[in-house]
Amino acid sequence: MKKRKLIYQIYPTAIGSLRDIADKIPLIAKLQPDYIWLSPIFLSPWVDGGYDVSDYCKIDPRFGNMRDFKKLVSVAKEYNIGILLDLVLNHTSNEHVWFKKSERHDSWYKDYYVWLDKPLNWNSFFGGPAFDYNENRGKYYLHLYDSTQPDLNFCNPRVVREFKDIIKFWVDNGVAGFRVDSANVLAEDALKSGVLPRLSGFFNYYQTKETVAILEKLFSSEKIFTIAEPIGGNFLSHARFHELTRKAFDASFNIGTLDVADTFFSIKDYFHPVNYTKWFRKLAKWSIEPKFSLALESHDTPRSPSRFHANPKTLAMLEFLLPCCFPCIYQGQELGTKNAKLSNNIDDYPGVQSRMIYRRLRKEGKTKAQAMRQVKISSRDNARQPIDWGEYIMQEANEQSTLSLYRKLTNLWKTDPVLINGDLKVRKISKKGIFDFDRRYNGEKYTIHLDFSGKTKSYCKNSQGEEIVSNR
Repeated sequence: MKKRKLIYQIYPTAIGSLRDIADKIPLIAKLQPDYIWLSPIFLSPWVDGGYDVSDYCKIDPRFGNMRDFKKLVSVAKEYNIGILLDLVLNHTSNEHVWFKKSERHDSWYKDYYVWLDKPLNWNSFFGGPAFDYNENRGKYYLHLYDSTQPDLNFCNPRVVREFKDIIKFWVDNGVAGFRVDSANVLAEDALKSGVLPRLSGFFNYYQTKETVAILEKLFSSEKIFTIAEPIGGNFLSHARFHELTRKAFDASFNIGTLDVADTFFSIKDYFHPVNYTKWFRKLAKWSIEPKFSLALESHDTPRSPSRFHANPKTLAMLEFLLPCCFPCIYQGQELGTKNAKLSNNIDDYPGVQSRMIYRRLRKEGKTKAQAMRQVKISSRDNARQPIDWGEYIMQEANEQSTLSLYRKLTNLWKTDPVLINGDLKVRKISKKGIFDFDRRYNGEKYTIHLDFSGKTKSYCKNSQGEEIVSNR
């Protein structure tokens, strides 16, 4: 039987403390997730929303303490839900003690990070050069993300051992597994050769054989659930996908399959009109992969109803009627949450990505108003706003609500033999937003019609023509 798990992602500050999250588990449990994935709760200066870790074995006080964490694990276990932690491997905060010692040339820690005498011509994912000069060390350090997030040197076996100890620490404290941030950018050939790559940045850095070997050392022997986040998922070949997930990971959170719909080269400054033909073909191709995790939202993306100008119920049907083994719901997605009404002042945005987009647009000659208009559309701060629990209660009482549909769909995904085992046959994909496909198993056929234009009803019908679920 295929391994299938439903994941629910929480960005903790959008709910509150670990105690607040534990209080909400009875509501979340009605979606029947197998795992709740928490974005980082580790100690952090919070330059990049917790993805800049200063201590992997301490909980940031804004969320509580270890006692609160163990209580959360216990409450989740009552509902047969495991807790996944977001493990940031590629980099730490520059406030981490490892970096403090490395920049001062401590003999033990000097090679914990990537240091070069001369910078390569690589660009950071957050804009600008990927190498910064450090006065204390007298060398350049690599940061694929913000300058406050120096890249670790996983070619150093001491770094690998550090993370094996960190993984064991959290498993011993009840963690069921990990979602691994930026999993495929840990080691690279160009740094060893010293040759300036033809292309700057990304394509010379991601998923070398060394990276895969490191991940297998870290995870293949652990009896836990692991899900990778590969950078550049839009460009990830099936061969590389299989290589990445072969031993180290149970699943891969390939959020790049969204980017093919409305961005060019994964540049999030602009969203283009949705290319339904390209997007639906990509989803049909990837959804049959047994380790593929289909997500429509995350902490890094705007809200899907706003991004795709789509009925949230139609989006829900897309996610749970395709044959994906590891769907992931992002907090508030089950309510059909749209983009927030964000500020017109860039100083009010906590996300480093939002400020990066703003700076880039201003450099390109956009006015403040034009730049802010684009930031408000594309900012991942849209997904990091507090959940409206009042709306949650209102939708619970409404059988026609988006929440009710999500609960019906997740129950079908868990129990229906056709959706569990059925193959996929695409019948029609239209540039106007029509996606028609069948799911077939053991003589039964489900006919699915999804209309993202909203002109016709989206539905799933059985062989007798009876409607199983629809968006109206």
